[in-house]
Amino acid sequence: MPTKTGIVDCEIVPVSANRDDRGSLYEIYRQSWPGAFPTVQWNACVSDAGVVRGAHVHVDFDEIYTLPRGRLIVGLSDIRRNSSTFGKSVQFEWADRDVCAVVIPRGVVHVALFEEDSVLAFGLSGYWCPEFDNVGCQWDAPEFGFDWPHKAVRRSERDIHSGTYDAMLEHFEERSQAWAAAGKVARPLGQ
Repeated sequence: MPTKTGIVDCEIVPVSANRDDRGSLYEIYRQSWPGAFPTVQWNACVSDAGVVRGAHVHVDFDEIYTLPRGRLIVGLSDIRRNSSTFGKSVQFEWADRDVCAVVIPRGVVHVALFEEDSVLAFGLSGYWCPEFDNVGCQWDAPEFGFDWPHKAVRRSERDIHSGTYDAMLEHFEERSQAWAAAGKVARPLGQ
């Protein structure tokens, strides 16, 4: 597990765990963590081994991931044109023993390939709205440069029917402009 992603505002935050013969206890969120933000919604995603979720990108909220149980491979890619890391992709394996959180700002594409049965918990800075926040592309788009260990995966109907990388970029930019026109302001880069 890396200690940095190399993508602006996309943080890996180490978390201390209290472990004993019964198991462990660790924080899954603290607003004082680097890159953290106030959350308004928390979700838990239970996935079987071989499931892929993504590629997704959000226009109107940031996410913070924690992994209470399991192991997955994460792919991240910055599609924010005003970011100094625009176009940069990073991929890493993450297991629950790593005890950390990953901050994913809006405009950073994320893909999760679950290597074993897992529980991923994540907080959002804004409420998820499926009618508006439905931006993504194929998880294995070559533009990301990800090196996935296998291609036989299970995906949702939404993800199966996602478009191309270029269509995702165009859709993200259109949604971002509409979001800005509605008077909403994104958290400035580097904050």
